[in-house]
Formats: sequence, structure tokens, C-alpha cells
Amino acid sequence: MPTVDSQQPMLTQAAATRTPDELVLALAGVAALAVVPEWSLTGLTDPSYWGVVGFFTLVLLILGGRRRSWSPGSVNRRLVLAFLVALPLLYLAHWLRFGGSSLELAVQLGGLVLWLTFAALGRRSDMPLWLGCVLHGLWDAVHFARVGFVPEWYGAACIVADFAFGAFVLMRLNVPISRVPSST
Repeated sequence: MPTVDSQQPMLTQAAATRTPDELVLALAGVAALAVVPEWSLTGLTDPSYWGVVGFFTLVLLILGGRRRSWSPGSVNRRLVLAFLVALPLLYLAHWLRFGGSSLELAVQLGGLVLWLTFAALGRRSDMPLWLGCVLHGLWDAVHFARVGFVPEWYGAACIVADFAFGAFVLMRLNVPISRVPSST
């Protein structure tokens, strides 16, 4: 294996420069990608593949940019806000592309309002950023089985991606999690 210095392999050095939150996000991306079926040009018309490409673009922009600021107006915050807005839009794109009932459309429009609210609140506050991502993972887990117009693999990949990205954002924001007082 090529080395930069004779003591440590390059792969180990590259991993050593990454923080635990970055490694969690990268591993979750690999896990999510593992359930994606084979790619083809016909996938370009399927919103499921748009979501996969969008998620990996987001991960590359955040990890590749190595920007540390998460303050209001920062690039990182804007990327998370775009992610929160894109989540329900992908389900609406699925509904438009593959059809569905009026009730399913109403549920997806309700989801759009909910995640637009998280995005609006997340412009200035940290909690809606990570919480919106994690709750979308729960949204996927609960309502995915009831939606007939989204491929099965997409729901599984989305759950992994949403939970991991929410945890990544939480770690990056350094949001303190209050501890339960010990009884000692």
C-alpha cells in the first residue's frame, strides 16, 4: 500500500484527518447505497434516484468543503435547509410520476408544510435542523409501508440517510443534550 511516510499507510492517515461525525456520515452513506438497485439511464426519470444523487451531492458538498461554520446564513446551514425542503418534494415527485390516491397526495402536501416549517425555523435555530432530519427518518419508517408509489429500497435508504444526517448535524452544531441527573 502506498505511504506518505514509512510508518503509516495513506488510508490510515486520511481516516485520521476525519472526525467521528464525518466517518458516521460516510458509513451511513455506504449503507444506504447498499440497498440501491443497479443504476441505468432509465433511472434518470425516477425520483428515487434523484434522491440518492441529491444525498450524495449534499454529503460531498459538506464533507468536501470542510467549512466549519453553521451560523445562520452559512453554506452548511443552507445545505441542510435545502435537504429539509427536498425531502417532501421527492415524495411529491414520486406521486406525480407514478400516481397515487388523493389521500396520499394530501398526506404528502401535509409533509411538505411540516418540513417547510422545520426549514423556516432552522434558518435561525439549531434544533429544527437536526430534529427535522431525524423526524423525517421516522416519517419514512411510519408512512412508507402505506405509500404504494415509492420503491421499497428507497424507503430503507432514506431512513438510514435521514437518521445519520440528523445525527451528523446534531454533532456538528454541538447542541448539548441535557443529561438525566444521577441518583447518587
